[in-house]
Amino acid sequence: MTLPIRLCLLLWLWAGVQPTAALDAMRVDDDLRVMRLAPYVQTTPEGHLTFAIQNASDEPIALDLERLRPPLMGFALGLFREQEGLRLFVSDDSEFTARPGYPDKIRFFIRPKSVQTFVLVNQMDAARLYLWDPNARRAFEDRRRTMQIVILAVLLGLGAGGLCVAIFRRSSRAYYALVMGIGMLVLISSLWMRGLVTSIGFEDFVLPYRLDYARGALIFMLIMTAISQINMLLRKTANRNYWTRVVIIGDFCLLTAGVTGLAAALRPGFAGLISNDISEVLLAVTCACVFLGAIFVPDQRRAAEDAGAHTGDMADNG
Repeated sequence: MTLPIRLCLLLWLWAGVQPTAALDAMRVDDDLRVMRLAPYVQTTPEGHLTFAIQNASDEPIALDLERLRPPLMGFALGLFREQEGLRLFVSDDSEFTARPGYPDKIRFFIRPKSVQTFVLVNQMDAARLYLWDPNARRAFEDRRRTMQIVILAVLLGLGAGGLCVAIFRRSSRAYYALVMGIGMLVLISSLWMRGLVTSIGFEDFVLPYRLDYARGALIFMLIMTAISQINMLLRKTANRNYWTRVVIIGDFCLLTAGVTGLAAALRPGFAGLISNDISEVLLAVTCACVFLGAIFVPDQRRAAEDAGAHTGDMADNG
C-alpha cells in the first residue's frame, strides 16, 4: 500500500495540483493543546483521509495524532478487534507509523514555515481523530491517572468503613452490599489497569492479559451482584425498606453506566475525549453508593428493640 500512495502524491505534485489547494490548512502555533480533526479532513477517492497543516512558527512542531478507542469491555466481549496501527504519509515523501503496542497514537513533525499535506491510510471515522500537543496530551493522561487513583482510594476507604460498620453492627445485609461493591471495584480496577500499571512499570507483565482480567472481573461482578441483590431483597430483614432503596439507587446508577458504555461502543467519541470515562466513573458511583449503604446501615438491635416495644404497646392496648 505504501508505493501506490507515494506515487499518487508524486502525481499530484507533478501535475501542479497542490493537495492543500482543495483543503483548509490548519494553522498550528506553539499554543495548540488539542484539536478535533474532523472539520479539516477530506476523503480521497481511494477511501483514505487527508488533511493539511501549516506550521506558522520558526521551529519544527511535534504533534500527536490520536484515534479514540472503543471501550475496553467491547474488546473483552469480542465486539471489537484490535485495529492496525496508524500510518501517516506526508507530501514530502516521509512516513510516520504508530509504535508497537500503541496502535491508536502516532507522533509526527512539521517543518517550520511550511504547509504539509498528510494522508492517513487507515479506514476509520474522522470523528474519532484528535490532534494533540504532546505535552498537553501527557498532562491530560496524568490528570486522568490521578483522578483514577483518587477514585480508587476513596472507594477502598468507603469499603473499609463499610466493613467496620458491618462487623460492629453484625449486619449480614451490609456484608452482601460489600460483596457487591467489591465485585464492581475489581471491574473498575481492571478497566483502569493500563494507566495504573504503566505508571509503576509493570506493563510488560500485566497488559498482555488485560482483556482476560476484564472478562474475569465482569463475570465476578455479575455473580456477586446477583447473589447480593437476591439475598437483600428476598430474605426477611428488619431494615428491608432501607436496603430496597439502596438496591434501587445502585441499579439505577449501574443501568446508567451500562447505557453510556453501550453508547461509547456503538458510537466511539459520542462525548468527545471523555466518552469512555463516563461509564467507568458511573460504575465507580454505583460502587460508592453500595459501600455507603453498608456504612449507614441502621442498627439491627435498635430496630429489634423498637419492634418489640411496638408489639408490647399493641398488646397493652388489646
